[in-house]
Amino acid sequence: MRPALAILIWIVVIGGLAAYMHSREEVRTATSYHLQQAGGVFALEVTTTFPVEPDPFALQTGQGEAPALLMLLNGKEVLRRVDRVEAGVPIRVEPVAGLVQGRNEFYLEANPPLGLANLSYAVRVRLLRDGQPVMERSAWSEPGSKVAVTFQVDVGVQPRMEGHSHG
Repeated sequence: MRPALAILIWIVVIGGLAAYMHSREEVRTATSYHLQQAGGVFALEVTTTFPVEPDPFALQTGQGEAPALLMLLNGKEVLRRVDRVEAGVPIRVEPVAGLVQGRNEFYLEANPPLGLANLSYAVRVRLLRDGQPVMERSAWSEPGSKVAVTFQVDVGVQPRMEGHSHG
């Protein structure tokens, strides 16, 4: 009786494992979707409370100089400054390409000067559509570190402006 039970358990375990491995290998078709560009003219405005400058100790890669300020939109670069930018000076990018209807993700990285390493810093980011604010975010750093933050914004369909006749 015991050998028959042991054989039955092995068949169930090995059979279950084989069925699981077989189901994992089946190719499932992914649902495709089309990202639609968001309508309107978008502008991005970045203002820091500290001067930004490239990190002299940054690892140099094949992409050129280390950035003082870097902004990515959905993984693609939309802003790169490699020069020193003074505190309080807004940096504006217009038009901003790559925004899609729905969720968009921004990544911001800003390097403070080494001489001010023991302070906290803030960065304000504004996204405008046709001159009207869509999103405004502020990010703070810990003392001694650069500002590095990710945030998301949902961009809806641009409302249509119907012509009105006044008579």
